[in-house]
Amino acid sequence: MSTQTTPQPGTRALVTGASSGIGAAMARELAALGVDLVLTARRRDALDEVAATCTGVKVEIVIADLGKPDTVPALWRAANTSGPIDILINNAGFGYFRRFDEVDWARDAELIQLNMTSLVALSRCFVDAHKNSSKPSHLMNIASTGAYQAVPNMALYAASKAFVRNFSEALHDEHRGTPLSVTCICPGGTETAFHAASGGGDYSWIANASTKSAGFVAHAAIRGMLRGQRTLVPGLFNKLSCFGVRFLTRRFASRVATQVLGKPRLALPARKGN
Repeated sequence: MSTQTTPQPGTRALVTGASSGIGAAMARELAALGVDLVLTARRRDALDEVAATCTGVKVEIVIADLGKPDTVPALWRAANTSGPIDILINNAGFGYFRRFDEVDWARDAELIQLNMTSLVALSRCFVDAHKNSSKPSHLMNIASTGAYQAVPNMALYAASKAFVRNFSEALHDEHRGTPLSVTCICPGGTETAFHAASGGGDYSWIANASTKSAGFVAHAAIRGMLRGQRTLVPGLFNKLSCFGVRFLTRRFASRVATQVLGKPRLALPARKGN
């Protein structure tokens, strides 16, 4: 496990999905630590607004849609133009709150591409760039508390995050004892546009009570990453729920998730993403 708690001078980070929510908060946390940034997402205007809040560091913007195939190579080249990327935060992702058979395949294909395929492709670029380096480097992948059990009405999203968690933890173990550190972050409910964009449900008091701000999640995540943590669940209630689910049958845990998240809304908004 790394003992580094402050990035070295000249450290550069690539943050995906940086136009809003957790990604934007991650960018601001890194800027406060003096890390130069490459921010990527689909919306230039939103990225410009985030960049304006990341003062005291160099900020580059690369427009990319990681929900489309074959986007990663061009993004990686562009991100490394001004110098090597020392920190990669794979934050870009989306989900929907609806029965699997009520959503068209194009939306599912984009979710698979963004949440898993592009994340793996960027992770491969990063690992290949650093596996023989003596300089500390950090890869952070964003999963979810949904990675700990099946989640009806978010079947594909939760499954994609289970993939991210298992993939990231395995990478961490493969590179234990090296300067390359891999950390998986599993946030619970977070105060972002995700819920509106996903057609979120009529959440129970449990879900609302455990919700954290994007700033809270980003602060915990960045510090956990710099400490070289394997997996981090921000928030005490979220930690307890992820720990407690192991004592339930998988069927019962799935039923609990249904009660906690409530029912889907009547209309699923058009996909906007970040």
